[in-house]
Amino acid sequence: MKNRFLIKVQCFLILFIMLFSNSGSVLGAIEAPELKAASAILVESQRGQILFGKESRSRLHVASANKILTGLLALEKAGSKLDTQITISKNVTAVEGSKLNLEVGEKYSVEDLIYTVILTSGNDSAIALAEYVGGDVQTFVNMMNDKARELKLKDTNFTNPTGLYDEAQYTTAYDLALLIRYALSNPSFDNIFSSQAKLWRHQGKVEIMTNSNNLFWGYDGVDGGKTGYNEIERQSVITTATRNNMRVISIILDSPEEDVYEDSTKLLDYGFANYKTGILVKKEQTIETLPVGDKTIDLISPIDVYYTFPIGQDYIKDFEFKTRNNIELPVLKNQIVGAMKYVLKDDTEITVDLYPSANVYSSVDMFSTLVKSMVEYKDITILLLILVGIELILILLKVLRVLRKVVSRLLSKSKAK
Repeated sequence: MKNRFLIKVQCFLILFIMLFSNSGSVLGAIEAPELKAASAILVESQRGQILFGKESRSRLHVASANKILTGLLALEKAGSKLDTQITISKNVTAVEGSKLNLEVGEKYSVEDLIYTVILTSGNDSAIALAEYVGGDVQTFVNMMNDKARELKLKDTNFTNPTGLYDEAQYTTAYDLALLIRYALSNPSFDNIFSSQAKLWRHQGKVEIMTNSNNLFWGYDGVDGGKTGYNEIERQSVITTATRNNMRVISIILDSPEEDVYEDSTKLLDYGFANYKTGILVKKEQTIETLPVGDKTIDLISPIDVYYTFPIGQDYIKDFEFKTRNNIELPVLKNQIVGAMKYVLKDDTEITVDLYPSANVYSSVDMFSTLVKSMVEYKDITILLLILVGIELILILLKVLRVLRKVVSRLLSKSKAK
């Protein structure tokens, strides 16, 4: 009886360990959030993997999209010259809505105006930047729509740089995620978007502008944000946050004012509790072998390749190995000779270029390759042979001198005896 009891205890312990070892990583998982927002999306920033969506393709009027693209186009025009001064025109001061009360004739740097657009949604700053980039507002709006088409924002149309309401103006959470991912690839934009505060010099005074996204001060890991609305009871919040090497983009659109940050927190919590970013292909690990001529080549990735997946799943649906055509020896380490394409369960495709782990030469061809090179570079070969000959003569002369000295010493010793 005692043995049977012990066996039962052992079986229970084994089952307990198995359950926790297999599912312990997902014990903290939470259900998909119920949001008050009309539309929302959560994406991983590096590859754009969609982690959650709610009506993410629904067309809405989102003022923040206009401000983000306005700031981005200004950054792309200015390049490294962010200190370029912009003179405020009469047209700038006539704009409605949220503004900084810029005055005609005042000058501000491109960088400072972009900060005001992203951090405080200044409409007058947006018009000033539009005139700087496009010359006039309508030309700039055309540029905005050209950029939208370039980025394949298929459900987006702009009619002004400010985001002031126009029924012909719309975008979607999905398109906005594409725009944000592209914008974050610009280091200057990422730096501005991640700023919590900025000094603002205006009319001889120095003020502190703070980012209007309150999650900067209330959620661990937040590293970017923008807010906006056309009607105060329907607000939008864009937030980026990073934990454990995974950066996500949370987009909440048309949420009630009292719920917008709760929605954002729920969405971020869901992402971090249910997903993680890990290594798909480890640096210098042999992924495949390839026979070429009389050699077998180990194929590797020279870098770690990452992907995002639900915790507790490998998330790989399929993979395919392809090689370059007509590969011949020698094959060098810096040559791409193949690729491994991984397809994830969300249909994300990740292609990993594969390289030889070492330079590989044919034992048969090494001598012929050397001879061919010598014939091809005949003049250099002759010069090298002459230099080698001279070096051998010099070595021989040194050896003869040493021998002569040795013989002389031996003769001297024999005479002394």
